[in-house]
Amino acid sequence: MKVRCPSCGLVYSSTIPPLCQCGERLAIRYEYDGVEPKLWKGRRPGVWRYMELLPDVPEIVSLSEGGTPLLKSRFGEKLGLNVFLKDETRNPTGSFRDRLATVAVSYGLPHAKNGFVVASNGNAAASLAAYASRAGKEAYAVIPRFIESGKLSQIASLGARIIRYGESVDEGVSYASGLAEGKGLYDITPENNMIGLEGQKTIAFELWEELNPTHVVVPTGSGSNIYSIYKGFSELKEIGVIDELPKLIAVQAEKCSPIASEVLGIEPRVEPTKALALYVKNPLMKELAVEAVTKSRGTAVVVGEDELDLGQKTLAKEGIFAEYASSVVIPALMALREEGYFERDDRIAVIVTSSGLKGQCEESRERFPVGSTKLEILKLLRDGEMYGYEIWEALKKPLRYQAIYQHLRELESMGLIEESRHRGRRVYYRLTERGRLLLEGLGD
Repeated sequence: MKVRCPSCGLVYSSTIPPLCQCGERLAIRYEYDGVEPKLWKGRRPGVWRYMELLPDVPEIVSLSEGGTPLLKSRFGEKLGLNVFLKDETRNPTGSFRDRLATVAVSYGLPHAKNGFVVASNGNAAASLAAYASRAGKEAYAVIPRFIESGKLSQIASLGARIIRYGESVDEGVSYASGLAEGKGLYDITPENNMIGLEGQKTIAFELWEELNPTHVVVPTGSGSNIYSIYKGFSELKEIGVIDELPKLIAVQAEKCSPIASEVLGIEPRVEPTKALALYVKNPLMKELAVEAVTKSRGTAVVVGEDELDLGQKTLAKEGIFAEYASSVVIPALMALREEGYFERDDRIAVIVTSSGLKGQCEESRERFPVGSTKLEILKLLRDGEMYGYEIWEALKKPLRYQAIYQHLRELESMGLIEESRHRGRRVYYRLTERGRLLLEGLGD
């Protein structure tokens, strides 16, 4: 795939940034006249169902992502609205970012001499770790200081090399770009390379096939998802299967609302929020996200911190355990309903972006995912192999001797330690590479 700058003529091939070096906007386009949507019906659900509108790749690296359920919302019925929940928690690693990873990793294979890298506040890093592993490549994750514990554990467990940089994800974007250049890595960060967004836009294609919505409500952090969905619907319009775009609604946390505030014309805040996946202080894709909202004649909503628990509990009653960043959609729906924004016959799609199983944060800071005693055991084993009684003595904690073996069994089941040898009745343990990565990621 090659993209030529319409202004200066510079050609981009392997990585395609949102902006050319001259400042002109770049766009990935296809031969739309030759696209026949009827062909999609005979293919299995998933991202690659729509291959005519995806980049050509040498090999598809897939974990059966996409094709996620669209569920009629009981809560929507109580509001007197036709609301449908697009459950992206059903993707392989639990988030919509798997759509990005399958396309970016598949396309990037010839260019990933020494592996892949992404700047991410959690979901994209977990997705890259999984898909790079599937492809037999190294993955590097540039993650911020504020990150949920479950995501950190998931990234480390899937074998990515973790690099801590900055407080919020946008601070790591340029670092990831430099790392890619210096280490021979293929950078799939959306702000540096738009290839992966082609995978994310398939949410729009699936929504059109199942619902043809009038409105789409999207939790918004970096802005890449709402822009991707906008591009997807724009392409559907270009090939002639829809006459107009659905109205796109960007939802952000009140504490961090640079995109929503731009749309609404209010003063933005950029503070840490419980909805950590939405904590992007200076989203580099803000302009594209705002364009998606305004050109679709949509709007934006900001949601207070005290509304996040309500959103999560309401989605749980629908059978979906969502992270706080996804849960903003419920109070947003309530606010728009109270304003009389929707008509009774509107078809409203709500994107539930990521699973709550990825973990919460206490006071917006990460907690070690396996507890303090296990952390101390891992630190001891970092210095060399040890057996149970020896570990118990070294800990100097008021624990029963037998409790140490319970901790050891649990750490072993998580793949963080392994048996190294037996000496008589003694079983020696050592740290695995996964355990070392986790300690490295925590800065310990």
